[in-house]
Amino acid sequence: MTFLLTGLIMGLVCVMPGRSLLAIFSLTWCIGPSFFVAVVVGIVITGARRHVRASFPRYIAGLVLCIVSYLLALVVFFGVAGFSPDLFGFRQSASFEHFGLDVWLGLIAAGVVGASGIALFSALLTGKWSNSLLLRLVLAGFLTILVTFIANLPFHNYWSFMGVLFPLGDALFCYLVGTQIWQHLQAAGQVAATAPTA
Repeated sequence: MTFLLTGLIMGLVCVMPGRSLLAIFSLTWCIGPSFFVAVVVGIVITGARRHVRASFPRYIAGLVLCIVSYLLALVVFFGVAGFSPDLFGFRQSASFEHFGLDVWLGLIAAGVVGASGIALFSALLTGKWSNSLLLRLVLAGFLTILVTFIANLPFHNYWSFMGVLFPLGDALFCYLVGTQIWQHLQAAGQVAATAPTA
């Protein structure tokens, strides 16, 4: 739950500037670092820091990976949302908040890219890649998009779109990374408990 809350809080911090020039900066450059901070704070609060295999250079690499993953997901979103109406012949949404098919496709593509980057970030922290985590992250991305779509239906505004998408997405992704870290710690503890003593 700690990871869920840290992700939710950092997601809310990123969308708080609302519709402003600061919001453009925040949504472009702060989501990746804020996710990294949410995970690290979760690790510190839960006491998992002693058991995570990450050294200072790994944390720096994790920060860079979170930033690059988010920026790449953003580029993929704009690319898919921008070109899909021409490729498939449907009408382009007037804005993101109108949540047309182009926005759906862009968010799904960005979610898969983001999930892949976060799975790699988790592997950097635990020292082990997990296909199961990747699948759960992709499913969490789909769930986030669906909940955002439903919450946005009656309003079609910034808060019903961004105000749901980023906090919920960060919360679920942080929760899954936290779960993966604790599963890794439990598995390591079981191996240590069954190891023969001299």
